[in-house]
Amino acid sequence: MNQASEFESVIDYRKKIAANTDWNSWKFQLQNRIKSSDLEKYFLLSPDEKKAIQDSIRLQIGATPYYALLANPVDVNCPIRRTIIPGLGETIISPEESPDPLHEERLSPVKGLTRMYNDRVLLFSNQECSVYCRHCMRGRKVSFNEERIDKDELDAAFHYLKEHPEIVDVVISGGDPLNLSDARIDYILENLEKIPSIKICRIGTRNLVTLPMRITDDLCKIIESHNNDNLSIFCNTHFNHEKECTQESKAAILKLIKSGVSLGNQCVILKGINDTGEKMLSLHKKLLEMRVRAYYMYDPEIIPGSRGFRTPLAKGYEIIEYMRGKISGMGIPQFVNDLPGGGGKITLTPKWYYGFHRESRQHLFKSALRGTFHLSPEPIDSTYDSVYEQVDPALWDEVKKDAMSVHNG
Repeated sequence: MNQASEFESVIDYRKKIAANTDWNSWKFQLQNRIKSSDLEKYFLLSPDEKKAIQDSIRLQIGATPYYALLANPVDVNCPIRRTIIPGLGETIISPEESPDPLHEERLSPVKGLTRMYNDRVLLFSNQECSVYCRHCMRGRKVSFNEERIDKDELDAAFHYLKEHPEIVDVVISGGDPLNLSDARIDYILENLEKIPSIKICRIGTRNLVTLPMRITDDLCKIIESHNNDNLSIFCNTHFNHEKECTQESKAAILKLIKSGVSLGNQCVILKGINDTGEKMLSLHKKLLEMRVRAYYMYDPEIIPGSRGFRTPLAKGYEIIEYMRGKISGMGIPQFVNDLPGGGGKITLTPKWYYGFHRESRQHLFKSALRGTFHLSPEPIDSTYDSVYEQVDPALWDEVKKDAMSVHNG
């Protein structure tokens, strides 16, 4: 079959499955999830993609037909396509990479729980996702049946939470917790609600991106029934690119909002996909239009086969610096690094503070909006002068005149 015929076959197959009367059923989407042997039905695969599919060393391949049809069938650089189909970087393990760089397994007091912080835990509710994203930092767990969490193991996790009242915040993750049945989601939320010390529940899901039809009226009723004075439920989702912001996703988001859930977005900087200020700005403008606030922007984790996605640390600084002044604060994520070795998250910001000039008792800042230097005085009765980083004398001499003129209007 020549390439033109292959292309026609791909287009015909896409049209056929999209026309299925059960297309809008989330169960249909999961039952027809695309596996490695199915990819050639949806895409004209390049030689490199074929090799990567065969030699991938990480998690399995899987994607809902809905998400696959958002991807370009021909362009190997399509951001959604790269999320679905392995690249050659995934066939190589670099010396610095680790299956569990955050030490989540070592910080697990009982199966299914990771406790990195004193007052909050991560609950692994399941091992299944609607799409197995190639940059997934939990590739060691998702898509593998041996990582399944059964009811007895959930109950053991709930018992641990009851015995540790200092824990007030539970993040439900996986896999994707919204791939669970309504009954299992109800069971988890009900048990969390019954523990007096648990005040906050955060659901981490990518289904708003990859399987928006999962947000059914019945699911929203379950969530709303537990979102009350005893338990405050939030949702963090994971859009990485403007192309993922569809009308279907927007409709699903509105359903969750009407059930009383606040939504935030966590994205990952991915090489060649969203690693520019322009692309991140476009994404977060779309998210605000869909009523989703920015939360975190992650530096990529050092996981096996991630060489094709990782970016220099400076990329994050460049992106935040570019976005500041072009979108409201609600649309600017915190740039974070989840430190290897279980060190937890730290926030990283571009250099906008240049130090304290002790003689004049002025702080020197650079405007993210205009690039100009500005002064701000330390309070007269402050005793913190010795705490501040001292401004570079040469820089002070260079910019003080202009900074003072801005300060004086």
